[in-house]
Parts: sequence; C-alpha cells; structure tokens
Amino acid sequence: MSGLPMPPRPSMPANLVRKGAIPTVLLAALTSPLAFSSLERLEGNVLQVYSDKLARGIPTYCAGRTDWSAKPGTKLTSDECKEVNKATLLEYGYEVLGCVNWDHLTAQRLIGLTMFAVNVGKDGACGSQAVRQINLGNVVAGCNLIASTPSGAPNWSFADGVYVQGLQNRRQAERAMCLEGA
Repeated sequence: MSGLPMPPRPSMPANLVRKGAIPTVLLAALTSPLAFSSLERLEGNVLQVYSDKLARGIPTYCAGRTDWSAKPGTKLTSDECKEVNKATLLEYGYEVLGCVNWDHLTAQRLIGLTMFAVNVGKDGACGSQAVRQINLGNVVAGCNLIASTPSGAPNWSFADGVYVQGLQNRRQAERAMCLEGA
C-alpha cells in the first residue's frame, strides 16, 4: 500500500442531482474501457508521485491525479492507480454532466469533455466558451473551441504563457472525441 489516501468515491454535485436520472449510456461511458484508455493515453499512468512542472509543481500521480499533500516519490500499485483513475473519471465526469446540456452529449463527447476538464480543471472546462457553445446547440463550434480560438489560434495550449505542443496535441484529441457523431 502506498500510504496515500485513496480519493473517496465522488458524490454527485447538487446541480447534477437536480437534473434528474443520468442517462445510462452517459453514466456507463465514464467508467468504460474507452474512458480509462483515453485518460491513461492523455495523462500517462505514473505509479509514483511526481512534481508536475507544467502545473507549478503540484504533486501528481496515476493518470493526472493532483494533490498538494501527496509526497513526491511515493509509489503506488497498478490496482491503486486503477481505483484512483476511476475516482478521477467519475469526479470530473460528474462535473461535466452537471454543466453540459445532456441533449447535446454523446458518450464519446462526454469522454472528450471529461478529459478536457481533467486537464484544465472543472471550472475551466465548465466555464469555457466550448461548453457554452455546446449548451447552445452549436456542437461543432463548441468542440472546435477546445483546440482553437475563433481566429484559429491554439486554445488551452499554454503553460505559464508558453505554448506547449503536447497540450495542443491533447486538445486536438479531445476535440476529435467531442466531434465524433456531431
């Protein structure tokens, strides 16, 4: 055992509970093999706590889980990371379900938006122009805004004001998942 506290199973945010019963296909998407493989492909799956240089040194582990109280160097098992990653998918997925109009969601779009939220934060994703446009029914425009500004410049691809090609690559992957079926 790593000694790291395992994240609790996320509870549904109040705004999500008020929306009613989550469609089964969307709920199942959050813990699907595609969600796990997308998270691990985009974040990596590091079995040790490290200081993330692109995120001001915040201790990070498994597939992008961050925790200022985690001690860099602490090792985790594959099983521990599987549980951490499941909690991450549910926590961020619930947040996306709470801020996006379900009429405009597909399982693939939910996974893409969840990956976006894991990387830019819940408030960043839910407050983004991308989500605003999707909620208005402008799905293609919203998905495109994940990776590009309206002028075509890279969007959400900077760390401390410096362009990072790896972030733009990730934004393109999230955009592609979001657009599937649009």
